[in-house]
Amino acid sequence: MPKVSICIPAYNQPEYLKKTIDSVLRQTFTDYEIVITDDSPGTVVSDLIAGYNLQHQLKYFKNTSTLGSPENWNESIRKASGEYIKILHHDDWLNFDDSLAKYVSLLDDNPEVDFAFSATRAIDPKGGDWMHGIASEELQLLKENPLILCNNNLVGAPSTTIFRRNTELKFDCNLKWHVDIENYIRQISKNNTLAYSPESLVVTFIAEGRVSDECIGNREVEVFEYFYLFDKVTRSKFNYKAKALKGCMLRAIAICNNYKIERVQDIRNCGYDGDIHPSIKNWIFLNQFSSLFGKLYLKFLRS
Repeated sequence: MPKVSICIPAYNQPEYLKKTIDSVLRQTFTDYEIVITDDSPGTVVSDLIAGYNLQHQLKYFKNTSTLGSPENWNESIRKASGEYIKILHHDDWLNFDDSLAKYVSLLDDNPEVDFAFSATRAIDPKGGDWMHGIASEELQLLKENPLILCNNNLVGAPSTTIFRRNTELKFDCNLKWHVDIENYIRQISKNNTLAYSPESLVVTFIAEGRVSDECIGNREVEVFEYFYLFDKVTRSKFNYKAKALKGCMLRAIAICNNYKIERVQDIRNCGYDGDIHPSIKNWIFLNQFSSLFGKLYLKFLRS
């Protein structure tokens, strides 16, 4: 069994995938397998893979039907056999030759930790180049209250992470934008531990046509996903502090305000059919009569 499975859920774009695979092959740490699950409709990915001679170190699987994101992520994890799971999206790559070694050390050196991540270097096709990382105080807040991810994804994209294999690693396919956040919250909440490297061990490429591009500013997606996530959190087996849950509730109201949700039915029209917190219903009801009533009630909730 390899120490780490590098799971690459692929979809077209072989020019990016080649850069991703080549970054893995340069690694000084070699106890790994590469698992590629191909969700592409054609043969561009399989044609690329045919050019590599990696014997049993590279496992390639062509999905019999299109799974979509994030089920293709789950498929790559299901096909993996490593002790550790390192997701690496097909358009991201490892930044340094020892990046994988440092990812592995985050878990080897912290046996109580199931989830670790690093800072990342982000690049976009227009020439943008910046660092995404978190300060030590933010890291401590994340350990104490993983629900802060509902307001701000401090971790970043899945390519920044490495997981110890566990039964709860599966991503929730009811989500497509908050899917990584929901998973991170579950992983961290198990024992409120994590490990972090301030080095930008991975490069995330902000390519055009990403799933997130379809979600940002999309009323139906944002309303549905946040209410779904909030409901899942409140039903969780983990005992979150009342203050943390309150922060999520206030975030839900802010989303309603932003998208001018005036009735409960407006939330339903976005596809969400689960429970709605009574305080959110009260805010909607009062706001219908007067924005002043809504603001006063919101002030009361924040107190």
